[in-house]
Amino acid sequence: MRALLLFGCLMSAALVSAQQMISGSEWCAESHQYAAPPVQAPDFRSDSIDILNTAIVLNVTAPPQLSAVCRLSLQAKLGQIHSILLDLEGLTVDSVRWNDVKVPFSYASPALRVAIPGNWAAGQNATIEVTYHGTPVTDGSGWGGVYNQSGYYYNLGVGFAADPHSFGRAWFPCFDNFVERCSFDITVTSQASKPAYCNGYLALETPIGPSLVLRRWKLDEPIPSYLACFATGPYVSFKRKYQGEAAMIPVEIACAAADTNKVAGTFINLPGAIAAFEHWYGPFRWNKIGYSLVPFNSGAMEHATNIAMMKSAIDGSIANETLWAHELSHHWWGDLATCSTAEDMWLNEGWASYSEHLFTEWVHGNDAFQAAVWANFIDVLQNAHVAEGGYLAVSGVPHDLTYGTHVYHKGAVVAHNLRGYLGDESFRQGLRTILYETQFEDWSSAEMRDKLSAATGRDLTDFFNDWVFSGGYAHFSVDSFRISDVPVDTAIYIIANVKQKLRGAPHFHQQVPLEFTLINAQMERIYRTAVVSGENSTVGLSVPLSFGVPKFCWVNTRQKLLLARAEKERAVSATGQISFAPAKLDLKVNAVPDPAFIRTEYHFAMPDTAYGANPFNFTLTNRYWSIDGVIPPSFDATANVFYDGRGQLDQLDRELFLNTSPSEDSLIVVYRPGAGFPWTEWPTYSKLTLNSNNDKYGLMRIDHVRAGEYTIAKGKTIVGTETLSNQLFEAKVSPNPAQSTLHIQSELEYDRVVLIKSDGSRNWNWKNASTNRSDLDVRDIPTGSYWILLYGKKGMAIKSVVLVK
Repeated sequence: MRALLLFGCLMSAALVSAQQMISGSEWCAESHQYAAPPVQAPDFRSDSIDILNTAIVLNVTAPPQLSAVCRLSLQAKLGQIHSILLDLEGLTVDSVRWNDVKVPFSYASPALRVAIPGNWAAGQNATIEVTYHGTPVTDGSGWGGVYNQSGYYYNLGVGFAADPHSFGRAWFPCFDNFVERCSFDITVTSQASKPAYCNGYLALETPIGPSLVLRRWKLDEPIPSYLACFATGPYVSFKRKYQGEAAMIPVEIACAAADTNKVAGTFINLPGAIAAFEHWYGPFRWNKIGYSLVPFNSGAMEHATNIAMMKSAIDGSIANETLWAHELSHHWWGDLATCSTAEDMWLNEGWASYSEHLFTEWVHGNDAFQAAVWANFIDVLQNAHVAEGGYLAVSGVPHDLTYGTHVYHKGAVVAHNLRGYLGDESFRQGLRTILYETQFEDWSSAEMRDKLSAATGRDLTDFFNDWVFSGGYAHFSVDSFRISDVPVDTAIYIIANVKQKLRGAPHFHQQVPLEFTLINAQMERIYRTAVVSGENSTVGLSVPLSFGVPKFCWVNTRQKLLLARAEKERAVSATGQISFAPAKLDLKVNAVPDPAFIRTEYHFAMPDTAYGANPFNFTLTNRYWSIDGVIPPSFDATANVFYDGRGQLDQLDRELFLNTSPSEDSLIVVYRPGAGFPWTEWPTYSKLTLNSNNDKYGLMRIDHVRAGEYTIAKGKTIVGTETLSNQLFEAKVSPNPAQSTLHIQSELEYDRVVLIKSDGSRNWNWKNASTNRSDLDVRDIPTGSYWILLYGKKGMAIKSVVLVK
C-alpha cells in the first residue's frame, strides 16, 4: 500500500504516496508522543481451525447495496470445537448453514458466532455458509473498506484506523488477521457495462439477460483476508505478456477504454520492474500481474494479482511509476511473505518502499537510485521522530503508527543498510532464499533474522538489535589516522581511529562493516572495509605501494550505509555561490586562483566536549559541520549556515535555545582543526538576525573558511570579531616537549596567548603588544599536554605542546 490520506489529524497531501506512509506534515505529532502499542488479545483461531477455501458469490448490481453468500471450507486442527467466531462488519446476516444445515448464530458486528452441532473432530473437514446483505462500511480513517464512487464499486483490504487493520470483514466473513491464508473463488454479478475484476484468473464469464454479467475468478495460491478483492467499473482489459525468470507472465490492467494509451505510457517500465524484483527476490510466483484502476485519490492497495490502483496516477507519464512499482513488489513483500502482526508491518511496507529504490536503480541507473535513497533518508533522519513522537524501532510500532513514516521510510533505510552489511551478492541470494522458504506464509522480524542468518552464513543478531529492534541512528567519523611504523615491502598500512556517536539510539552499534575511502595526492581513491564496534575502534587498512601514502581517510562516502550524516563533494574552479546541500551549507567563493576540491559533511551528532575539547565551556548545539579536501592557501570563501531553534524535539538548534534562552545575543561560531583539538571561537564571522533578536532564527556567515570542524554555540566571545579580518595562520612552538621556556614564532602577528590544559581543567592567559615572536615562561605550569591558542587582529593559530620537568 501507499496512502495519501489518513485519519484524525491527517490532511490530504500533494500527490501520491501506495498503501504509502504518512508524510511528516500530515501527522499530528503532539497527539502521538511516544505512543505505546495497545494491549490486544491475540487471535488464536488459526491454531484450532484452518480455512482452506473461501468461495464468495456476490451480487453488486445495485451499489452501494450488495448481497452475498460466502462458503468457507474448513478443517479442524483440534477436537472439542463447539462454535466458530467469524469477523463481519456492518452488514445484515440472513442465515448460516453448517454442512448445508441451518444452525443458530449470534451477530453483533463485527462478531459473528456460529454454533457447531455435534462433534467436530480433529482432522475433519466441514463447510460453513453465511448469507448476508447490506451497505458495506468504509474505515473511519477514510482509507479502507468498500467504496461506491463515480460508477466504480470496489474494496480496499486494509483499514488504517481499524483494529485489527486487516479489513476483509468489510465485505465477507473471515478470520481477519495476517496469518490465516486460503485460496479464493469469487463470483460477481454486476452490470454488463461494469464487469468485475478479482484475484486470480477468470474461470467463467456468462451474460445474464440483456444487462448483467456473471464473472467467476479463482485464486489457487493462499492469501490472507485483507488481500482478497473485487472491483467493478466501466472496464476493458489492457493485456500484455512479459518474459519472467521462470515463465511468461500475463499482465491484465482493468481500465476505462479511453485510458488505454495512458496505461501504456505510465506502465512502460513494467518489464524493468519485473526484471528488477525477480533479480533481487526470485521468480514471480503468481498467475498474473493485475491492476484495477479506481477513482480513489489517496493511494493504492496491493490485492494479490489485482492491485487497486489510483486512477489519477495513470496519466500517461512516468511521474508516478514508483507507486505501481511499490504495489507490484508486494507480490514478494506482503502478499507472498506476510508479516505475522501489524507491529512488524515494516516487513511488508518498508521493503516495498525500498523496492521503489531498487526499481529506480534498475531502470534509471545508479545516480537516480542514490538520489532517491538519499532524499528518503534525509527526510526520515530529520522528521520521522518529530512526526511520530520519538526515535522508534521499525519492529513493534504502536498500532496507530502502523502505516507511518518509521514503517515505510525508516523501513526502507533499514533495508538499504542490510544490503550494505551483507554486500550485493549475499543480500540478493539471502533474500531469494528466505522468500522462497517463506512463500505463502507469515513471519516476524525475529524469524526473518534467523532465516537470513542461516541463508547467508552471517550472524545478523547485532544488525537486527541495532537497526530493527532499536530506534535511532549511528554516526561514525575518523578521529585520526596514521601510517604504521612497521616496515612492509608490499603495501602501506594505515591505522585509523574511529569514533561512533548516536542520534536517538539506545546503544552503540556492534559489528558494523564500515567502508573507508583512502585518497592519495593525485585524488585517486581506494575503498577498504573494516568492522567497527562500540564507541571507539582502531582498524588497520592497507593500500598498494603504487597507490602512495593516503592524504585523506573518509568513511562511507558511497553511502553503503545510511548513517547520521549528510554530505556533498564539489570541485571548485570558479567564483560564485555553490550549494553543498544536503549538508546544510553553501559557499560564496570569492577567490580561487587554483582549483579546489571540497568535501563538506553535516553531522547529526553532538560535537565532542570530553577530554578538554570545550575548555571555554561553550554551550554547543547538537550538530556540526566538517570541511576537508584540497583547499589551496589562495582559496577564499564565505560559508553560510542557518541557525534555527524553532523546531520540535532535537531538530536543528532547538535544544541549544531550550538550554539557554531565546536570545541570539550570545550566539557564536566555534571551530577546531579536527578531532582532538579544542573548540574555540572562529576569528571572522558575522551574524544576521533575520527577523528579530529573539525569534531563534538567522544566518551565520563564516569568512575565510579552512579545513576543520565548525558548529554554532552560545557563550562569551573570546575574540573581537568585529576587528578581525582574516583566518587561521601558521605558528611554530619550540622546544616541544618544553621544560621552562616556549619560543613562539608565527606568520601573522598576535596580541594574546592562551594556554589550555588538554583536559580543559585549567588555562593561562598572556597579553602583549602585537608581535609574531615571543617567549613564554612556563616553569610554574604543571607538566602535561596543552593547547596554545594565539589571537591577533588578522586571525588565530592553534598548536599543541607538552610540558615536562
